Amino acid sequence: MAETEESRRPPQQLWAHGPPWPPRPAPPKRRRSNLFLTVVGLAIGAAVVVIVPAVLLALLILGRWLTAPPVPDGEPLRLAKTELVGTWQDEDGGRLVVAGDATFSAVDVCGDYSDGATGAQSGFDLASTMSGKGSWEAGTSGGPDENATEITLDFAGGDVSGWLTARGTADAPVLWTYVGDPDEGHLCVLHRDGPAS
Repeated sequence: MAETEESRRPPQQLWAHGPPWPPRPAPPKRRRSNLFLTVVGLAIGAAVVVIVPAVLLALLILGRWLTAPPVPDGEPLRLAKTELVGTWQDEDGGRLVVAGDATFSAVDVCGDYSDGATGAQSGFDLASTMSGKGSWEAGTSGGPDENATEITLDFAGGDVSGWLTARGTADAPVLWTYVGDPDEGHLCVLHRDGPAS
């Protein structure tokens, strides 16, 4: 068989306009797998947006509950005014003498005091011990020892006042308060030292 010029051309030149058979169809697009990945991605994103903050909030609440500020032993107490009368002493020797005529005297007694004129408070920019005289009145606490007796001390000659709440047992009552920020856990606890003199 004689070679012709056409038979001597390389195969790619034989089909200048492409091969004589139809082109192979392109594979179908994978829409289903892309949709699946999109749904899974959105589900994971939603879980992160909802679950992570919920877990962090739960940990914050649990942490706050586990590290609640301390309180003295016993239960909140309701004391009559006559039961408040007497001498009360803190652990550093500070003394509060509560008289039956609604007056008091204090010598270096601890407490959470505030100055109404300046806005200063114990634990921040006001001393946490006070000495002086003034008047007192009894009421009901609205704080952590709700419905317990609360004694308010108003020092004479200024706008300084303080509050103490009754707690403990009938045989061993205490007057107490937080000093400054309750989260710091600084307590002032006064124990009955004796009857009024």
